[in-house]
Amino acid sequence: MEFRKTFKGGLYYMWFKEFIRLLFNHFLYRKVYRIGDEKILPEGNAQVIASNHQNCLVDAIAVMLAFKGPGRRPFFWARADIFAVSKVLEKYLRFLGLMPAFRMDHEGMEDVGKNSASFDESYHLLKHGQSVMIFPEAGHQDKRYLGHFTMGYTTMAFKAAEQTGFEQEIFILPVANHYTNYFGMRREMCVMFSDPVSLKPYYELYKEKPRTAMREVNQVVREAISSMMLDIQDLDNYPAIDFLRVNYGKSFAFIRKKPYRILPEKLQVEKEFVASLGALEDGTRESVYGEAEKLREDLQECGLEFKSLNKKVSWGSTILKIAALVLLFPLWIFSLWPNLLLYHIPKRLTKRVKDKMLSSSFLLGVNAVITIPLFALISFIVVWCFLTIYMAVLYLLMMPPLALFCWYYTEWWDTVKEELRLLAFHKKSKIAKLRTLRKDSEKLEDRLWSLFKI
Repeated sequence: MEFRKTFKGGLYYMWFKEFIRLLFNHFLYRKVYRIGDEKILPEGNAQVIASNHQNCLVDAIAVMLAFKGPGRRPFFWARADIFAVSKVLEKYLRFLGLMPAFRMDHEGMEDVGKNSASFDESYHLLKHGQSVMIFPEAGHQDKRYLGHFTMGYTTMAFKAAEQTGFEQEIFILPVANHYTNYFGMRREMCVMFSDPVSLKPYYELYKEKPRTAMREVNQVVREAISSMMLDIQDLDNYPAIDFLRVNYGKSFAFIRKKPYRILPEKLQVEKEFVASLGALEDGTRESVYGEAEKLREDLQECGLEFKSLNKKVSWGSTILKIAALVLLFPLWIFSLWPNLLLYHIPKRLTKRVKDKMLSSSFLLGVNAVITIPLFALISFIVVWCFLTIYMAVLYLLMMPPLALFCWYYTEWWDTVKEELRLLAFHKKSKIAKLRTLRKDSEKLEDRLWSLFKI
């Protein structure tokens, strides 16, 4: 098997990485936090990066962008089915540093043996002081919890050390990703790095009891990842817990006098809030979850959001917003090219694979590789042909702000529609229902603070 001889990305890789950084940090996400990225070991140190997996390709991109230095890059294990789309895509993915991972639950037991090629390449990379990223959960989650770990990443790390006669020190770097929302644009996310775990202290144990050594390392790594993320293990009550977290977390922070301004602060408060829920006595805890679930279902049935319950709205302010939207409507129409296609083409692809968690991955990946360069080129040529080259350049410069305007204009309409729904509940026939929802939300909040002894 022929292995790669150069590990740094060339000029095109560096350009592509900066383009991805622009899209990732300023368009897909409103704000990206990287916490502890100084714990990424310097170049020349072999490290296996083990991360939770909650947003497909986006998890890997967040880590890739944390690597500093010209051309420096980590290498990734990625689901094997994307390599089978086409030969051209396969070559491109390998150029970007991806290796196929065949999973028993997806590709089948008969294909798992094909992972030997990716393992061999990973050993080669690690022996040359490179970084290999793998997701021990062997699949992404659609909820904020840490799933079961397979032992492939510990096997990879120890086998690489074994091939050097245990002369080389191999590290495992625990990583955790957290998102305000998995879907759509202009959200926030943070990627957190823990202290690297050296395998050197476990080498002698591994020689005698390899499985024991791998289990001990796995426990250390898993605990490190779990401690950084929001890990809600009570999946039976997950909808109720998540509803409480999202809607009462801010009040919890205010009463406890905890900072709740930026996403990392919110994460710490929400971890404490979820832990407080889990510490409630049996019976009481289930009763609280039942109330939360009923309120959630009642809001869903009415088509209202929790944050709208105590929102003050009036026909005057809503009509002014509608008037402003009408005035800006021609500019929105102008902004739809090519932004409507940039959003809906990845959305269509997501529906075809029937995995909603690929939404952000397609939104970033398809636009970065295909649609943005293609439509930018088409737009430039068309404007140049019908106007001038200066206007074509000007239009290219206008495309990023127009893309943001197009998104926020649509979001503003959604806000107005929510206000109109809320105003409809102020009619005599519906006001009683709105008052009941408000009363139920206040009653639940009072009960929470009483139980938490706040």
